[in-house]
Formats: sequence, structure tokens, C-alpha cells
Amino acid sequence: MLISSIVTLLLNWIQINTEYSTKNFDVEIFQVSIEEIQEKACNGNCPIIAFFKPDEGIYIVKMEFKENYCNQSILLHEIIHTLQNKKMENSFRESEAYLIQNKFLYDMSLKNNLEILNVKKCRSQQKL
Repeated sequence: MLISSIVTLLLNWIQINTEYSTKNFDVEIFQVSIEEIQEKACNGNCPIIAFFKPDEGIYIVKMEFKENYCNQSILLHEIIHTLQNKKMENSFRESEAYLIQNKFLYDMSLKNNLEILNVKKCRSQQKL
């Protein structure tokens, strides 16, 4: 399955490029419709396409991951949340996850000779 191969690649990148250990990563990933994710996250219409819910897993909108580094970075962002210290303040967790997400996008851009990607650029290109 494609999602499991992408998760393996992302976990390897995290292991190499951050201080997080991914060896014990065991979180279920649910690919759901935009309506399902918005209902689950905020009981209705809201601008969310992925989130991590402790004791359940990662919820992410069904999207193309193969060779789409922007979409891969969204999943990476949520994986980072699963690895973060639960006592860390939410604002620091988000800040760190975006920092790592941008580093991933930068690395993938350089590695693949692409225009330099970042979260802001990815959001402007997002089609759901």
C-alpha cells in the first residue's frame, strides 16, 4: 500500500534529520474524506485537512502522496505530533512541527532539483 511506503520514507527522514526516535512509531493513519475530517475535528466546516488525535491516530484527507512533497509534508507534520513530548505547550508543538515540515520541504526541493518549497507555497498550491 502506498501510504505505508510513504510513512516508512517519512519515518526514515525524521530519524536522520531530527532528534526524534521513530523506532517505536505505531500510530494508525486514517485516510478520510474532507467532510469526515472536518466533522471529527471541529463538528463541521473548518479549514483542516489533517490532525493527530491521541489514543486514536492520525486523520488525513485522502490525497495523492506519490511524488507530492507538499502532501507528504502534511503527513510528516502529524507524525511529528505523535513523537512530541505530551507536556510541551501546544504553541511550541505546532511551531516545531512547522519548522521540521519546512526543513523536509527544503530538503526534498534540493534533492529533486525543484523550486524551493515551503508550507506557505504548498498551501497556495493545495487542491482539495
